[in-house]
Amino acid sequence: MKLPVIPARGDEKLELLSQIVSKLESREAKKLLARNGISPVNKAVEYLKVMAMFFELEISYAVSELNKRSELRKFLRLREEIKLRSIYSFMSKFEAEQFISLVFSILVL
Repeated sequence: MKLPVIPARGDEKLELLSQIVSKLESREAKKLLARNGISPVNKAVEYLKVMAMFFELEISYAVSELNKRSELRKFLRLREEIKLRSIYSFMSKFEAEQFISLVFSILVL
């Protein structure tokens, strides 16, 4: 049985995730995504938030938890449920090195 993902104050992983979400929503991050040919930028930001969330979780479980828990969507500042297929489709556009480089570029903004 997997434990539910519930945002709680004081959880170090969720504090880090909160900082990552803020960076992803920044104007600079969106410009960086656009410069790298990633579009639509707003959807990419949503998918990156979900991918950041899964830390030690399977992506399918992270998406399931996100879609079940409105408080988790609120924490990640997502209005709608996410389709797992969309996440996998987004991820398939990148080579591993390209994706890692992009993520590091956003994190150092």
